[in-house]
Amino acid sequence: MPPCLRAAPLLVLGLSAGPAFADLTAADVWQSWQGQLSQLGYEITGTPQQGSDGIVIPDLGLTQELPDDGGRVEMRMGRIEMTEAGDGTVELIYPPTMPMAVAVTPADDEPLTAVLTLSHDGLWITASGTPEEIDYAYAAQMMRIEIGDVTVGGKAIETLAGGLTFEDLEGNSTTRFNKDVRRVEQRLASGTIGYRFKIVDEKTGSALDLAGEADSMTHESRMHMPGTGDPSDMVAALENGFRLETDLAFGAGSAQFEVSEDDETMTGSSRSDTVRISGAFSADGLVYESDARGLEVTTELDMFPTPLTYAIDRAFARFRLPVAQGEELQDFGLSIDFAGLRLPDELWSMIDPEATLPRDPANLAVDLTGKARLTTNIFDEAEIAALEERGETPGDLDSLSLEKLAFSVAGARLTGEGAITLDNAEGLDMPPAEGTVDLRLEGGEGLLQKLVDIGLIPEDQAVTARMMASMFANAVEGEDTLTSRIEIEKDGTVTVNGQRMR
Repeated sequence: MPPCLRAAPLLVLGLSAGPAFADLTAADVWQSWQGQLSQLGYEITGTPQQGSDGIVIPDLGLTQELPDDGGRVEMRMGRIEMTEAGDGTVELIYPPTMPMAVAVTPADDEPLTAVLTLSHDGLWITASGTPEEIDYAYAAQMMRIEIGDVTVGGKAIETLAGGLTFEDLEGNSTTRFNKDVRRVEQRLASGTIGYRFKIVDEKTGSALDLAGEADSMTHESRMHMPGTGDPSDMVAALENGFRLETDLAFGAGSAQFEVSEDDETMTGSSRSDTVRISGAFSADGLVYESDARGLEVTTELDMFPTPLTYAIDRAFARFRLPVAQGEELQDFGLSIDFAGLRLPDELWSMIDPEATLPRDPANLAVDLTGKARLTTNIFDEAEIAALEERGETPGDLDSLSLEKLAFSVAGARLTGEGAITLDNAEGLDMPPAEGTVDLRLEGGEGLLQKLVDIGLIPEDQAVTARMMASMFANAVEGEDTLTSRIEIEKDGTVTVNGQRMR
């Protein structure tokens, strides 16, 4: 999403900012807006008009040059009023319907224009505080953003439509400005959210029609912006202390969709109990996390006579990546947790009509952590492109730990843990590694035999699998438990349960 588009909600909801300690003027608010947007790299256009009780900006606009000579983004938001209420506060007034024109002019691609129409019912925004600490409180019975006319290369795009509606919206935001450092905190909550989008591929005729809603939404964010340096220089911004944290949560939701392609159509619906998305970005790294609970998806396909319903209790993912170039080791990691995956009985019956296989929910959990050294400026597109051309990586892996592996399906369970370290001192393309991984399989033989019984695996392949297991695994307590220890030495030696494999 272009940077100017990301700025639009902030402008509509007041941009940001603490309790009222003294009278605040419209000029104070306007100056705060200019300072914050400038720190984010925007050039503000428009002609403020001073009135007896405040300021009117009839033609507010934003422009920004994209990094690496990527072109230019322009945004026109129209009329905004900042009216002094006479009690030390300032009211921000937007028209009930406000078209926002966006133009993106890439350096090496066709220009794009779009009109987004913002409409609202009962929106009020009040600013209070001091010039150094401004608090915006806002609420609306309804707010809607709708996609209007879109052109690419001067040609109208008729195959994109949609909109997003918020009901019972309320929140506040706080901006604190001190010694060229701006700290922004925002909280937003709403009742029902509704959305609908339709996208058609003009070349193939493929189409997606999606509509849905969630019964609630909350959003919290915190941003620390240094006031010095070039806003487009992310490396310098991180070195100067730029930080961003965000948390977005949705209540119970549902959706309906239709996908058509090559004379085939799939329709369906989904529901979820909760969905939460959070992230953090600073010199310490990039962290992203998503957590969905109580998911259920029902699909109807032309090839199946009945609907198919898939469900999962939890779908969780989290990753952490280093972003700062340097010689010091930095943390990275990946965690996933898919719990309680249930397939439809119709699918089970196709492969196992006698229910020979246990139909317990499947589960997968993986937790990886490690240390790495980032030797490349990942924000420099030219440097990254050169790396890709040479087939090189942007950094060096120092260590990798398998904190957890747990996979269970159809009565079998695989678990594991281990750690590997690499020696990058010699600068080799494949540095020597050293470490150990322990694996444990329970119920594997029972599952293998059931797969033979229902005809999914031939008997001769099962015999081969058993022979391989006897070579690389040890039978331990119980009738159906195998363990393996894989050891790697710096000289390249690999052993499995003490037996040298390499």
